[in-house]
Amino acid sequence: MSLVCIAIVGKENSPLYLRDFDDDESSDSNHSVVGEDEDDPFGFSSAETTVHESSSLQHQIMLHASLDMFEELTNPSNEKSWRSPGATGSDAMWVGLLCQIEGMRIYGFLTCTNIKIIAMINDGADSGAPPPARDSQLKSVFATLHDLFVQHTLNPFSKLKEKISSVRFDNGVNKCVLSFNEKQTHELFEI
Repeated sequence: MSLVCIAIVGKENSPLYLRDFDDDESSDSNHSVVGEDEDDPFGFSSAETTVHESSSLQHQIMLHASLDMFEELTNPSNEKSWRSPGATGSDAMWVGLLCQIEGMRIYGFLTCTNIKIIAMINDGADSGAPPPARDSQLKSVFATLHDLFVQHTLNPFSKLKEKISSVRFDNGVNKCVLSFNEKQTHELFEI
């Protein structure tokens, strides 16, 4: 079980950030903190560093399908409220499980500015209900991703409605995903 894909989608459902994570890429030492503050104080790509934005076609199709469910759940005319009454902070933005496709569980998070953050978890053959501990861990991941997005948008040199091309943002997302996947692997082997 691991987090395999992250997507950040704009207000008009335009992709702002889309990235797959696999074990080979995540463990590669070249993906650590390259091009951090010394060479690039604003976190944008330079000649020797690149943003690792890519996603397989299969994951893109799954994310597109989950966007339909996202819109259905968060539509103001929906009779069922996806927000818990009295929820504050990241709990108020947590949408939860959007759908389950081909052994993947897709979760969503909606910011106050209608930016959608979507995470795809590979559960393999697990078809039961996800453990409640995972929800709290995912809320933490989404809160971290939201903080990274806010930091990116507060940069006066970032272009707001365009794809995110910040190496600093990409490294922060990579650290967040690595941390989540390591915790999941550790818990899996403890059982």
